Amino acid sequence: MPRIRHLPLFLIALAVLWPEALHAEPSGSPASILKKGQWVMGLGGGSLVKREMKGNAEATAYNVGHYRGYGLTDRLSLYGKIGAAYLEVDDATIIKASDPSATNDFGLNVLSSGQVKYKIFEDANQTWEWDGSLQYVDIRKRHTGKNEAQWHEWAFATSVARAFGRIKPYLGVKYSVVDFQYKIRENGQLLQQGHYKEDGPVGVFFGTDAYFGEEEDVLINVESTYLNGAEVDVAIAYTF
Repeated sequence: MPRIRHLPLFLIALAVLWPEALHAEPSGSPASILKKGQWVMGLGGGSLVKREMKGNAEATAYNVGHYRGYGLTDRLSLYGKIGAAYLEVDDATIIKASDPSATNDFGLNVLSSGQVKYKIFEDANQTWEWDGSLQYVDIRKRHTGKNEAQWHEWAFATSVARAFGRIKPYLGVKYSVVDFQYKIRENGQLLQQGHYKEDGPVGVFFGTDAYFGEEEDVLINVESTYLNGAEVDVAIAYTF
């Protein structure tokens, strides 16, 4: 594997971002679409901070996990991720006798996601790229006697990337539909259950891919999204 001279910079950035909330799943760049038969494996972490939900609630999520991708053709790639996610919701309408706080903690949960990406356009010089993607995210775990949550999210996105050497920034639009099922318990007894829905489904995102190594097979990605709340994702990956 090639040397990564700039890896310390990535680690510093990760350390800075994490305390501010390092659940958002990145849409990714059109440049990240793999060649036929190519694999990618990596580690990524993300946050979704106080996303507004219908009913005056705000959801916060943090995740980290391992992901892999495979190029089915030069234009079509599949990706999957498995990891862990922490969830909480601020909802003042849920009244707890033993705790006056509006925050409801759902603990650590299993995260899984899948994504398909298609390269719609690429110019002859491989400078400009345009893609479309469909992604599904699932977060859940049974917490006996405690609060439980199931987060289901479908996201449709499209973005345009422009290469500047080994740096490829991109800008896109995302449409996200969330079904957040919850059960709130107090002293082991069910207090309230229901669903949260997204307050608004449309958001924008932007990010940058940076390639390292002699064969440019090491990728660092940073992506930020605003969709009823701020989201941040960072990842490092190796293609082969």
